[in-house]
Amino acid sequence: MRLSILLLFLIACNPVKQVLKDKDKLDKVAEVVVKSGYCANDTTIITKSDTTIQYDTSYLTDTLIDLRTIKDTQYVTLPKKVITRTITIRDTVTNVVVDGARVLLLEKELTKANEDLQEWKALAKARWWYLFWIILFTIVYLLRKPLLKLCLPMLK
Repeated sequence: MRLSILLLFLIACNPVKQVLKDKDKLDKVAEVVVKSGYCANDTTIITKSDTTIQYDTSYLTDTLIDLRTIKDTQYVTLPKKVITRTITIRDTVTNVVVDGARVLLLEKELTKANEDLQEWKALAKARWWYLFWIILFTIVYLLRKPLLKLCLPMLK
């Protein structure tokens, strides 16, 4: 009898079943798993390639000119152009591994952090103005008698 009651409680309080049945609990567990980096199902590898090609051309020029005279005809031989072509290829390949679920989770956290930042900035600005007015009223209160003594002769 006791064993059956104990077995009933163990089966009824199965935390795995509770998580699988409740969407909110499942989302919390998924968030922890994704933050830990265990999820590799939606990992994408992006390959970016950047190629730079440079051409370098140089001409070989000589100032020597060959002149030949055959039967009252002069033949001028100019030097040949020598073209040297050098190709430099710089190839940069970048592989980026992207975990989609983790990126979405980080974007959500970043959005929340930005919203909190804006809230805190507004609160800090409001508190600064409160402090400004408190200091101003305190100065006026402390200096009220000397200010009245200074202003009353001007009014008469």
